[in-house]
Amino acid sequence: MSLTPEQESCELLLEANGTCRYYHQSFIKYNNGSGPTKFYGTWSMLDGKWINFTTEKWQFVAPITSDSNKVILTYKKDITNKLGIDTLTSVQKQWSQYHIQSRFTILQLSDTEMEIRLKTFEGEKKYAFLFAPAPSDFIELKTVAAGKANYIPKLATNQNYWTIRKEFQTLKTYIFKFRKETY
Repeated sequence: MSLTPEQESCELLLEANGTCRYYHQSFIKYNNGSGPTKFYGTWSMLDGKWINFTTEKWQFVAPITSDSNKVILTYKKDITNKLGIDTLTSVQKQWSQYHIQSRFTILQLSDTEMEIRLKTFEGEKKYAFLFAPAPSDFIELKTVAAGKANYIPKLATNQNYWTIRKEFQTLKTYIFKFRKETY
């Protein structure tokens, strides 16, 4: 599996107090080049065999019609009075952001290197801020309140709904390797 440049340059800072910071450039181009590059979570180690990380994650909650399995979208009229999809409202009804904990198996841990394994659903990893999501899976929100996230996963449509659902049902194993850097 090839990594995006954002995933290749992802950095993880583990602090002794249980706080961790994830640094990546997935959303740097948002907000006129001032998008977020730092995300926070917590970490804890269990029995020297597992490490837990918490992070923000997007959960897919897109509603569909019961009679035809079509994605329910919100529509509005544009400035020319033409009816079109209200992307902001529709996307905000399709995705819900919350905090999750992920448990990794420690494969190798030394003074200079950490290798960990996570077995999870593809969608759980793809839409979490842990280790840099691919920018192509998100869109920038231009009109959001101050302090709110200005990024959200892409709009679910009838064409991609079942693909996204399948991502949350496809179990995969991921291995991550981090090397210590001294600044």
